Amino acid sequence: MKRPWLTASLLAVIAGMSAIGINHAATVALDRGISRFRAALPAGATLTYASARPAILARGALLTDVVLQNGNLTFRAHTLRLGHPIPTPDGGLTLSHLDMEDPTFQTPNSIIRAHSAHMTHLVTPPPTAGKSGIEALDFGHVNLDRGTIDHLSVQNLSQVVQPNGTHFNSLTIDSLQIDGYGPGRTTTATIQNVMAIVSRTGLQADRTSHMVSMQMALRNFKLTQPELSAWVATQQTGNTALSYAVPPIESLQLSNAQIISSDRSFTLDTLTGKGTRKNGTDSSTFEGQGFHFHAPQTKTPLHIDGRHSTLTYTQERVAETGAIHAQGLLAVPDLTDFHFTIDLTGPSDQQLKAKSSQNLQDTVQLVQTSLTLHGDRLVQLLPSVNAGHPLNSTEQDQARTTLAQSMEMALSPYPSLAVLPDYVANPNNRTLSIVFAPKPPMPLSTLSTLASTPVGVLSLLSPDSLTVSAQ
Repeated sequence: MKRPWLTASLLAVIAGMSAIGINHAATVALDRGISRFRAALPAGATLTYASARPAILARGALLTDVVLQNGNLTFRAHTLRLGHPIPTPDGGLTLSHLDMEDPTFQTPNSIIRAHSAHMTHLVTPPPTAGKSGIEALDFGHVNLDRGTIDHLSVQNLSQVVQPNGTHFNSLTIDSLQIDGYGPGRTTTATIQNVMAIVSRTGLQADRTSHMVSMQMALRNFKLTQPELSAWVATQQTGNTALSYAVPPIESLQLSNAQIISSDRSFTLDTLTGKGTRKNGTDSSTFEGQGFHFHAPQTKTPLHIDGRHSTLTYTQERVAETGAIHAQGLLAVPDLTDFHFTIDLTGPSDQQLKAKSSQNLQDTVQLVQTSLTLHGDRLVQLLPSVNAGHPLNSTEQDQARTTLAQSMEMALSPYPSLAVLPDYVANPNNRTLSIVFAPKPPMPLSTLSTLASTPVGVLSLLSPDSLTVSAQ
């Protein structure tokens, strides 16, 4: 009866001695690995931690109270768990998993925090030569099977506000999950409860600067995108024209998108989208429901409760020619139907692959765009908006006539716009159509430059390029 107990005791002693030996070897290996990591840090960079012990089963390590500092860049984490770290031959790193509790990354202009972050099968490429910090990481060549972040926040510490510019203040996300990220992979990103605060400055009539703060929120967001990492690479390198070669989205779902400022708010209840790449053509379709707009302040007392409103947008791009055709329709019952189309020429896939020295952004040209507006009620609201308070029907008619007369005087030098005053005075259930077709097609960079100044805008009102009609 005693023999089984004796055998079990001997096995326990042997296992304990083996564990001590394995743990000692793992500790020695961990110390060597940390020493090599420190030796590979840039000059002046430091790594400190409160404790480090091997995670034997994961063939990794667990570090606590980690601080990694490189110049004015600082990374901190309460705990950092590395699973099976293996350097790649080209200088990158492979991890079976990376778990962080209370990670913080701080730069001179921002602080990024999270409650926790977990990643599985992460492969990072070698750092980009000549760059440091987060800029040295080539996000277009990172591979990740799954990553989750809980309670992410980004705070902008910069106080520099550009005139007539938008200033990002902060971003918070309850949860973020990314699956299947990397070159040649289809990525799914899921986000819940996003809120961003931005400020925009502008010049008032008296030339004084005025700042408006806006809150942008999103309840749910899910995107499935082929080759998302390739698109990220175009944004990181600044060569955004190459994004035309990225396949269209596979699917998109979002709900309760909001933009709220001190004097107005916009809400879109839902938006779904899908796309395909077939026979050399990229096609995308987006459908939204519930377009709401409210401006309760006395300057613009406008309310649009678009509970049954719909938004549709479609786009096609031909890979062989680079031609793009897009159109959209916003329909708000008992208010308006707004429709637009746009035709562009851009770089073909062959031109994108050639990567010619010519600036690809300048090769994107506007061929034609058209706008149509139908809905007497929207036109009838204009006098109330202009007056700053609601008007009765008689006052609306009188104000609309006065507004039309003022427009007629102001637009008299521009024959192509002569129909606008008549349409405002007498909409009569007509549809207003505006077609802009520059001859020859105009690069978008040139159009943006012209549209940024009053003189440039006036140069676009040539009758040869602009046609306005009401039928």
